[in-house]
Amino acid sequence: MVTLLEVLALVTLAGFGVAFFRKRVRRSSALALVLSGFCAALLLQPASAMASETRKGESVVVGSDEAIKGDIFLFGERVRVDGTVDGDVFVFGHDVNVNGHVKGDVIAFAQQLRVNGQVDGNVRAFTNTLTLTGKVAKNVLTFDEVVNLESSGKVDGSLTIFVENLNLDGTLGRDLLIFGKHLALSGKIEGSVKMRGDTLTINPSAQVAGPIHFDGNKEPEVSPQAKLASAVDYHKIEKKPRYMEGHYYIWQMIWLAAFILFGLVLFQLMPRFAADAVTNSERYGASFGLGVLVFFGVPIAAVIACVTVVGLFVGLSAFFIWYAALYFAQLIVGALVGQWLMGRTRETWPLIGRMAVGIIIVRLATVIPGVGGWVKFGVILWGIGAISLALYERFQPTLASGAPSGPFTQPLPPNTTVGGMQPA
Repeated sequence: MVTLLEVLALVTLAGFGVAFFRKRVRRSSALALVLSGFCAALLLQPASAMASETRKGESVVVGSDEAIKGDIFLFGERVRVDGTVDGDVFVFGHDVNVNGHVKGDVIAFAQQLRVNGQVDGNVRAFTNTLTLTGKVAKNVLTFDEVVNLESSGKVDGSLTIFVENLNLDGTLGRDLLIFGKHLALSGKIEGSVKMRGDTLTINPSAQVAGPIHFDGNKEPEVSPQAKLASAVDYHKIEKKPRYMEGHYYIWQMIWLAAFILFGLVLFQLMPRFAADAVTNSERYGASFGLGVLVFFGVPIAAVIACVTVVGLFVGLSAFFIWYAALYFAQLIVGALVGQWLMGRTRETWPLIGRMAVGIIIVRLATVIPGVGGWVKFGVILWGIGAISLALYERFQPTLASGAPSGPFTQPLPPNTTVGGMQPA
């Protein structure tokens, strides 16, 4: 699983790649192909799929005598679907029960979700507790704390799950892929099982038609009465340092490319400010000292501002700007390192080239085992201090060099009044 920032880095890289290769194809033919495919997709869609209905309230119900044509969006504390929906059901609520017949998909964001009826499509759930006692004709993808597939429940497709505890007592028509803490298997699985987690318990009533692969921290508990196609393929999870895994370096390359693209955009949008920040980074003591103050002070000030309703927007804005500056700071230090190697410049494109070379060196230094984290922390303090200095100089008022001065006035002698009369 990847973090949101890793996804954003990958999307950024992909977006610039599309923009780059777009010029390498014939624009007219590619545009015509895209537009014709888009129009064909629109024409092939039935008119009923375009319709949708929205219901909101404390308690939202689709009655058993109702037949909804199209998609429906349900928002409520308590939601119950007892009727028939000829489309998709989108649910946002606390306690949700699907007792009727849904001919499309069920997409749910809820505290508790129970599927007691029939779903002809897929179930996509982001809940705390999911209970399946009915039938799902296709697949289930869910992110939960607890999932219960009861003995009466049946999923004809596959089950992909990110969960803490899964109790599978029903029937699964295809494969099970689980990332979780514990799996208690008592039901029937027609496909294979792939699990990565803590513990696996296979009870006497369990039936698995395919292979079972388990990467876990403890050996699985398998009942001899369970009907398994093969023995459990168990591998104990070995916690290796991140730098010992190949995908760590792949993501470092993606992050490096995203950093260079991010710097390319910022140095183009703010060329003078970027050059000023790079220049101020040579003031080592001031940059580090101010960087420590800004790094710890701005988040604290943002939290204090968010306490009041009036300052909520200011606090959130300050926090997001501070967070973005943590990445911009590394680009500033990278540009300085590039200038050490290739000479100083204030021109935009030569400075971008030096930034690209320098950020490669900086990123390589941050992945050194043991000291890489401290190097990154120091680079952030250094760069964010240089940015703060550039902001201070930008808003600091300056006097014009050609401004005329006032006339010189001879100072009055002591004990002289305004009218020139000495006191008696």
